[in-house]
Amino acid sequence: MTIKVFFRKVKNAPKAFRLVWYWYLNKVARFAVFPTLFSILGIRNFRSYLWKKTGCNIGKNVYIGWDVYYDVGNANMITIDDNVSITSRCLLLAHRMDMSNYRKGDDVSKLPYIIAPIHICKGARVGMGSIIMPGVTIGEGAIIGAGSVVVKDIPAWTIAVGNPCKVIKVIEERAK
Repeated sequence: MTIKVFFRKVKNAPKAFRLVWYWYLNKVARFAVFPTLFSILGIRNFRSYLWKKTGCNIGKNVYIGWDVYYDVGNANMITIDDNVSITSRCLLLAHRMDMSNYRKGDDVSKLPYIIAPIHICKGARVGMGSIIMPGVTIGEGAIIGAGSVVVKDIPAWTIAVGNPCKVIKVIEERAK
């Protein structure tokens, strides 16, 4: 059975089986030695290939570092454009609890979830250990500093750092 036939059968399988399969691919993409070995051989995009198979919308020449978590259950809500680099230990969440109606005495486990897309535009860089929250768009060419928590949209061609992430510099156009 070829790989294409196998993935077509997985795509048509019951939802419970697909979720288990996607969870397994997530573990392989995060911890496997194979992506590291492939990168030594010059194949950089193995993790992004696995992310595509779980439903993420990923462009060309995307680098995903080691141990990057992403929302497997809402993988179709994650869009990563061409030439993006996500370094190790980052977290991309497409869901969060809606705390707007949470009051004293409420059961936190019964709160609804907010599900919103994440879009990382062309040429952006996400620093090590950063957290990207739902509903965020990181603009073209933007750089997110290490350990940042991105809760709002980041404009194109800026450098942003911190918790919460704030723009500290606008990148100027090169003089001609």
